[in-house]
Amino acid sequence: MRLLLPTVTLALLLAGCGDSDAPAQSGAASGQNSGAAQPDQPAPPAEQPGDTPLTSKSQTLTRESESCPDDPCSKVDLQWLTFPEDAPLTRALESTLLEQLSNGADDGASSFAAVADGFLSDAREAAEVESMGWELNSKVSLLGERAGLVTLQLDSYEITGGAHGMPVVQLLNWDRREQRRATLQDVLQPGREDAFWKAAAEVHQQWLADDIEADKDFRDTWPFLQTGDFHITDQGVALLYNVYSIAPYAMGQPELTVPWSKLDGLIRERYRP
Repeated sequence: MRLLLPTVTLALLLAGCGDSDAPAQSGAASGQNSGAAQPDQPAPPAEQPGDTPLTSKSQTLTRESESCPDDPCSKVDLQWLTFPEDAPLTRALESTLLEQLSNGADDGASSFAAVADGFLSDAREAAEVESMGWELNSKVSLLGERAGLVTLQLDSYEITGGAHGMPVVQLLNWDRREQRRATLQDVLQPGREDAFWKAAAEVHQQWLADDIEADKDFRDTWPFLQTGDFHITDQGVALLYNVYSIAPYAMGQPELTVPWSKLDGLIRERYRP
């Protein structure tokens, strides 16, 4: 018995050592097999050029006429944006705003300082026969960005006498992926432009009937017009109009939104919510 017990004990110990190694080998093998059996995980979508956050800096230029002892001074107060990491967008914005402030003149100013100097020079000449100071203001706002499409709103306001000043608004849509200005045709599906404007005209009719309760004279005087100023929003495609376009001055700058429910099959998938 004394000889048998050590022998049995030794056998049990050897069996235990063998078993302790088995799970380690089995685990390694199963880890390799499970890794091979797992399906490939989908790669995250590749980041498109221009999808990084857009940074901007506000710029201002303020000027006043040199002397105006008896009447209000003429003033220029311009505000715009620059984009340190997107020079083409900065150039496009400045060029568009300069043209707007020059009233679309072919020989428009080449810089904001030139705009201010020219405006104040004209105001000095007008001061000889007028008793009202002139004003010129501008402001640029970032409305938003959708799938690399940046929308900027360019507002200006000019007072050069008369009953009231003249506000002007313009929307600049910039495709950061392609580094160019985007038009409405760029965001519509090919061949769907007529269908889009039909939907927009329906929204206009609803606006006339429900929002302003327009009579026949109003409808005849202010018919629906197409516009190139658009903004893609969560609600649909917003169309922006200047004064005297589809409504009188007193109604300001109307905005019509074509809802997504009317845009099925009309807008490129990239821009849809």
